[in-house]
Amino acid sequence: SSLSGRSHSLVAAPSVLSRGNYSPMKVFVSVLAVAAGSGTEAQANPIRRVVSMLQDMQAKIEEEGKRQAKAMDKYRCYCKTNDEELAKSIADGKAYVELLESKIQAATNGKAQAEADLKQAKDDRAEANKAIEDAEANREKEAKEFAEESGEMKSNIEAMGKAIPAIENGMSGSFLQTVGRLVANSPNLAAEEREQVQEFIQSKTSAETGYAPASGQIVGILKQMKETMEADLAELTKQENEAIASFNGLQAAKNKEIQASTESIEENSAKIGELGVSIVTMQGNK
Repeated sequence: SSLSGRSHSLVAAPSVLSRGNYSPMKVFVSVLAVAAGSGTEAQANPIRRVVSMLQDMQAKIEEEGKRQAKAMDKYRCYCKTNDEELAKSIADGKAYVELLESKIQAATNGKAQAEADLKQAKDDRAEANKAIEDAEANREKEAKEFAEESGEMKSNIEAMGKAIPAIENGMSGSFLQTVGRLVANSPNLAAEEREQVQEFIQSKTSAETGYAPASGQIVGILKQMKETMEADLAELTKQENEAIASFNGLQAAKNKEIQASTESIEENSAKIGELGVSIVTMQGNK
């Protein structure tokens, strides 16, 4: 009966194999299981023990296969996620580099502009200083000329102021020589008037004859000369005052330009330094 049972099991084996859900290990175990039989005799059969061992091995192998398949799925998921993160990281890095290069270019352009502005500010300040130096030299020269010319005009006016009443009183003396010199050098007298004054002076110095009838006419000419000299002095003084005001205005304007240029120099110098450090830092971060 044991033999017939085994024969029956061997006959049933093809149906197991025909199910399609098998592996070489499963086939081998199934065959051994059929050969091992059942019952008390099977328990003592060494083949049965081998079958049991193989079945245990099969279960462990299947469990290990499932574990490895699960690990493989996790690995595939990790690879996919890691690839996406890597691609995003590369894209972000590329965008960062492009942004950094744009900032470096902007900083470089800004630094170049600041350097140009710095040079211009230095040139403007030097030009303003030169303008003040030239204006001061010219003002000094004009002031000296004014002092000399106005001093001479004041002396002549003073001399004429003394000569006129003296002539009116019929006096004569060395002051007439001064009057003669003023008349000879005056551009404001007509030739006829100059000649009359010279004849009068000559008559007064050649012979002391006292008051001459023509002295009234001469006094009139001299008074006109004095008024003209006073007007000329007033005009000269006015021009000097205008020159002083013009110089003061120029000096004030140029000093403002110098101050503005100095502020620009300081601002652009600081800007150049800051941009230079920024450029080096950004280049180091590329």
